[in-house]
Amino acid sequence: MATTTIVNGNVYVTTGSVRENTITHDTDKVVEIFSARIEYNYVNAIGGFGFKSKGNVDVDTPRKIRDMKKIQKVITVTGILDDETTLRSITKRNNLLNMGEFERALTLVWGTGNYQTIFKPSENKGVFILKMRFRETAGIYGQNFAADPQPMIKRDIEIQFVAGKDI
Repeated sequence: MATTTIVNGNVYVTTGSVRENTITHDTDKVVEIFSARIEYNYVNAIGGFGFKSKGNVDVDTPRKIRDMKKIQKVITVTGILDDETTLRSITKRNNLLNMGEFERALTLVWGTGNYQTIFKPSENKGVFILKMRFRETAGIYGQNFAADPQPMIKRDIEIQFVAGKDI
């Protein structure tokens, strides 16, 4: 097991456990996103039903509205997967793809102390990856670079999560 310290300004996706400002996880089960923006959308699907009145009525009858309580919480994180000395951004991308495909509910956390926001399955509000989009440079332009590993590459990411209970 490894540990990662939560840094303000970053978002963490993990299957591990969070305690205060530390994530305990398996080696490839935490991804740090250097975040530029987090959007938290709350959508309540309110259904509208139209009923026709019996007989001939000239006045338009009002519609009946029913709150279906089909609530969806969508968190969109836009940021950067950055190369680090211990973990390359391409590995982070592959780890996210694997977590999305093979894991169930994930933990999503950002901030520390009283300003920490956390979604974790142990409290019945984990997150599931809804959509991921990566934008990356293909390499260094105009240079012949044959070393391995390749030079630092910036990979932009936009990832959407839906919060919910794993059943």
